[in-house]
Amino acid sequence: MTKFNFEVGDAEKHLVRVNWSKIMKHVRIDIDGKAVVDEPDFSPAVRTYTFEVGDSEKHKVEVSAGMFSPLAAVVDGKQVDSHS
Repeated sequence: MTKFNFEVGDAEKHLVRVNWSKIMKHVRIDIDGKAVVDEPDFSPAVRTYTFEVGDSEKHKVEVSAGMFSPLAAVVDGKQVDSHS
């Protein structure tokens, strides 16, 4: 299972947690402890999950995952992290 966390925001902070298992074929993405994605992932193709984070300070977050691709996170067009 690949797990990583990253913070989004400057004045208004939010914690994004990503758990993705190639073996169990499952992805879960939490924002501030609440699941925004919690589903099976049986597709070998890269899937991108896009959502907005923040109330007064909004940010576009994209998390991409695929069977043969690294897990990657992008906030407002800038790559935050990448994991195999």
